[in-house]
Amino acid sequence: MTNAEAAEDRHGDELPLTPAPTTPAEWDELIDGWDEIRQGYYLGDARRAVLDCARHLQASVTAGGPDTALWTFGLVLTGPYVIHARPDAAAEALVREAMSAVERALGRTPCPHEEHPCDDMPLDVDLDDFRCVLEMRAEPEGDGAPEAEIWACPRNLAGLARAFSDV
Repeated sequence: MTNAEAAEDRHGDELPLTPAPTTPAEWDELIDGWDEIRQGYYLGDARRAVLDCARHLQASVTAGGPDTALWTFGLVLTGPYVIHARPDAAAEALVREAMSAVERALGRTPCPHEEHPCDDMPLDVDLDDFRCVLEMRAEPEGDGAPEAEIWACPRNLAGLARAFSDV
């Protein structure tokens, strides 16, 4: 068995966690990778990238971190890879648990919005717009900052997580 095969057999919580991005350029690189996973042509370890996203999401939700929205959107983009394209019970459980944590933590958060993007968007549609949302959110001072805020609303994140769990 090669080292790559041994790493593939390890559960997500046994792999060392890849450090979170700290700059807009690092977020852009990660978002590119997530989009490549969604499109089916990622050249890296897609399973590991999805598991890293789920583990970062769990940590961010627990800590009330500012990047919870980005990790949630990343999992919406990449999670179907684990759940549909490459079934793996342990990885699927971790992805679903991360999304459940989002819903539990944020689902009852009050907000001033009458509507949220998740209200009218089933997750079985094309997710091309999520890349734009991710890019807007990764660079909060950009032109799309006001629109990105409603996407990052805790109630919207909980709605996306709930819809994802139903997939």
